[in-house]
Amino acid sequence: MPSKFDSKLFRFVMAATTCAATGMVCVSLAAPNGYVSPVYLAAGLGVAYALGWGASMFWPVWLAGTIVTLHFSWMSGATDLLGKPLWQALLIGGGAALQVLVARALARWVEPGPLDLTRPSRAVRFLLLVGPIACLTSASVACMTMVMLNGLPWQAAPHIFVGWWAGDALGVLVGVPIMLPLVAQPAEVWRPRRRRVALPLAITALALTLSIRQVQDWEIERKDAVFAQAVDSTAKAVELRLTGYLHALESMAGLMEASDEVTRSEFKQASHYWLNSLGGVQALGWEARVAASALASFEARQRQSGLPDYRTFDEGRVPPAGDEVVAITYAEPQDKNLRAFGFNLLSRPASREAYERARDTGMAVASQAMKLAQESGHQRGMAVYRAIYQGKTESIEERRRAAIGAVFLAVRMDDMMQSMMEGAPAYIDACLFEYAEGQRQLLGGDAACHAGVPASAKVHRTVVPISFAQRTWELDIWAKGPIPIPGGGGTYWLAAAGGAFLSTALAALLLAMTGHTRRLEQARDEAKELARQAEAANRAKSDFLSRMSHELRTPLNAVLGFAQVMELDKQNPLEGAQLRRTKQIQQAGWHLLDMIDDVLDLSRMDTGTLRLETTAIPLTEALQSVANLFDEMARKQGIHLNWPDQVPASWGVQADATRLRQILTNLVSNAIKYNKPDGSVTVRVQQSRDAQGHPLTHFIVADTGLGMSDQQLSSLFQPFNRLGRERNTPDGTGIGLVISRHLAALMGGTLEVSSQDHVGSTFTLTLPAANVQMPETPATTAVFQDATTAPRAAPAPKHVLYIEDNQVNGELIRVALMTRPDLTVTVTPTSEEGLALLKQHTQTRRPDLILLDMHLPDVPGMEVLHILKSQPETSKIPVLVISADALPAQIEAAKQAGALDYITKPVNMPKLLAQINDLLDH
Repeated sequence: MPSKFDSKLFRFVMAATTCAATGMVCVSLAAPNGYVSPVYLAAGLGVAYALGWGASMFWPVWLAGTIVTLHFSWMSGATDLLGKPLWQALLIGGGAALQVLVARALARWVEPGPLDLTRPSRAVRFLLLVGPIACLTSASVACMTMVMLNGLPWQAAPHIFVGWWAGDALGVLVGVPIMLPLVAQPAEVWRPRRRRVALPLAITALALTLSIRQVQDWEIERKDAVFAQAVDSTAKAVELRLTGYLHALESMAGLMEASDEVTRSEFKQASHYWLNSLGGVQALGWEARVAASALASFEARQRQSGLPDYRTFDEGRVPPAGDEVVAITYAEPQDKNLRAFGFNLLSRPASREAYERARDTGMAVASQAMKLAQESGHQRGMAVYRAIYQGKTESIEERRRAAIGAVFLAVRMDDMMQSMMEGAPAYIDACLFEYAEGQRQLLGGDAACHAGVPASAKVHRTVVPISFAQRTWELDIWAKGPIPIPGGGGTYWLAAAGGAFLSTALAALLLAMTGHTRRLEQARDEAKELARQAEAANRAKSDFLSRMSHELRTPLNAVLGFAQVMELDKQNPLEGAQLRRTKQIQQAGWHLLDMIDDVLDLSRMDTGTLRLETTAIPLTEALQSVANLFDEMARKQGIHLNWPDQVPASWGVQADATRLRQILTNLVSNAIKYNKPDGSVTVRVQQSRDAQGHPLTHFIVADTGLGMSDQQLSSLFQPFNRLGRERNTPDGTGIGLVISRHLAALMGGTLEVSSQDHVGSTFTLTLPAANVQMPETPATTAVFQDATTAPRAAPAPKHVLYIEDNQVNGELIRVALMTRPDLTVTVTPTSEEGLALLKQHTQTRRPDLILLDMHLPDVPGMEVLHILKSQPETSKIPVLVISADALPAQIEAAKQAGALDYITKPVNMPKLLAQINDLLDH
């Protein structure tokens, strides 16, 4: 009997609701002023519904796409969602619905039969077709719609297309595998995949969304910075040009003030420089103040000076009507301003107001926008006036009486803006506005200014106030095209491509793994126990691969720790064969630890987080720290190992002691491993000076082994490249020399090699030299023997508290410390129990030593350490940290917090016991 979940109405409502809700959530994560979501999961849900429930899902997906588009328009500030926004939403929603049909057709072409996707190749092919290929559909429809209906600049369309396609493709690559386990058929194939496929991909979708969104934010910040720089340079260019206008005006004013009479030719010659230097200038001229009674003689003089048709007139070219006129007398270039000669500026309110302010203040004053007297077109103009006086003036009344006219500079505003914008970036446009009569009016700009700043300019638009000649204007600057940034937005493309590859690989892997699991279950129905074991093994392997250094060191600590305890147990000593096997266990364990450390070191080098602490180290000390490690190894392989006989006591090297020992260990170990039977390894040290006179120390490790060809030498320092010698010498990772060379460089040195095939190799480590004074060293004694077998004269009882959540590690330390009968060891698995035990004991007798793990299930070990050192009752108790967290930052932080020492797992048991004995006995 069909359930309600199989009804068409339920499926329609379910598909429309989930796609619309998911889509609205996804677009809310889109970058500010962006059009697309980084990972649009709704696209994946729609395709999954079409694959699982049929082609009829076209209609709910169309409805959901329309709703999401209208929602985005509303989020973007649109108030009227009818008309053009509704048509746009219907077309974009139709593109999304068409996309699910295309994806369904491609999927049926890949999988003609039941859709199971149990093979990796078929899963990859399916995901690529329904994802990146099918998703070209919606992106194409959406971009064409926005260009035609939303005014999207065609230059921005490719970027929007890529972002839209990438968001849909990533949404499909992640969303389809998430939803198919819920809706796809056959149900017995898909329903078991819900947890193993849907949950990891849901987490992946969130991570990809946030990551790509961050990349978008970075690109937006870079564009904002480029745009801000362009705005600043454009505003400065405008201000510089306007300042040039004022300089021109003041220059001509100086001419008029310095001479009793300036002829027309003199004025033309003086203005020539400024007219050629400043763009956008319509006229640079002189307006004379003339009483009405003297107009006839004034006009006669102007006609005699070369203007036979000169006459004064008011606006509208009518005779002057006032008691006086301020008439244009000179205007250069003359041929472009003949219509303006004789114009009485007092007849126009805008020019009269500016002139009278200039006359009363003695300063340059700009007029409001107006039509210039010489204007034959439709441009608005502006004039700047600077009054000229006869004699000295101090008060306004004196200036009004003494004014004899004004020099002026007239510009056509559109021409001026075009001139100012000639050096601006090509993607920048600007308009100049002023406030007049309470309204914002356009002064000048190109055709876009007169048509209105486009809506697309809201993304990058800035208004800069401009002060000029007693007026304040607004320079409205916006980006009319894509803002160029370094890489051309390639970071986003790279992130999108990387996300698509990761999603495809992860989805295919998860689908293939789950399909493989199902095939195994079907093939092993009669062996269910074996199937459960295989599943458990897969889970164990996945868990193992997901753990980092901490989880690798913790079990290794138990292996090496108990092996050391068994070897050093004097009460129940091992037999010869068992002892040899125990030593082999230790050897393999320490080798595994070296491999882990090498990989971690390589990672730290790549990220630049490797820390070194260089000090002056005596050469004898550096060599002794390595010499004892290889005598037995060389003897077993029949290699003669030769060390320097005499090294001056004052010779030293400036290096990090641990890393120097690591390099020397690697070089000597390789020289022994890759040697010939009865071969030799010789270690020498030398000192020299470089070209600047700086002292250097050279460690030379020469062998008579296999040597290397020129081709092998060229690949020697490549990570994980063992030069084809993996079978002859199985131990090793192929990264030891890479790490050694990098460490040498970090310590200010070099690692060089010379080699002859079948003859041998010579490695030379060069580091800065240092002078040292060798202290007298007292005789040493065996450490572990004191710790385990030395007789003790009735020692006082001691108590050690070990806070460790790992039961095996706790038992290891307890067993190791059993060698001291005077010692009581208490192990607590949580911080809370440890602190409670401390509080109880401090009321009677506090522990003598605290061993502390850093990773505890309730309270972190670092916080416990702070608590211990902040309480007077426990602050004096020595604390040794024993942790698998080997990061240098963690070690340093613990020591600064008060830890006496920080011991990393796996523990070197003899050293630990010696340190504990020393603390407890002293």
